Amino acid sequence: MILLFGWQGFKGLYRGISPTLLGILPYSGVAFTINEQAKKKIFDVTGREPTTIERMQCGALAGLVAQSMTYPLEVTRRRMQTIGIVQAAGTDAAVNVLGGTIRTSKAHRVAQILEKDPTMMATLTHVLREQGIRGLFKGVSMNWVKGPVAFSISFTTFDIIKKKLTPDSATSQ
Repeated sequence: MILLFGWQGFKGLYRGISPTLLGILPYSGVAFTINEQAKKKIFDVTGREPTTIERMQCGALAGLVAQSMTYPLEVTRRRMQTIGIVQAAGTDAAVNVLGGTIRTSKAHRVAQILEKDPTMMATLTHVLREQGIRGLFKGVSMNWVKGPVAFSISFTTFDIIKKKLTPDSATSQ
């Protein structure tokens, strides 16, 4: 049973759901808004529909901004899901998945606090206390590489398929 549900049982499967649910609305809302507004701006300025390359640029910009804005919630979710202490081989220190190497006594205290109550606020507070604002943006640069590419492909593909499936555009071709 432990292998199936982890060390916290069934409850452990849903650890991190609060920042996920809290982050999805602004993430999607910002991405869709920026994408649509950027395409509208291109139309207003040029008087034509955006090209495929312009659509990809709009999607990339949308993804970059949306991911940057909501990244602290992503970090919080990941930290909540991986809370735990792993004993470092051959030492009295431990590796804390919330960041850094800590002495066993401190590791034990952190583990007790967060394992009992791995809430979003407790995790955010811990990250801010231990690493500051920079801790909430650890790893964001990799997302700046993959996110805009994924968004540009997704939004552009959606636009192309929508155009193909729309009855008005099919009859005008």
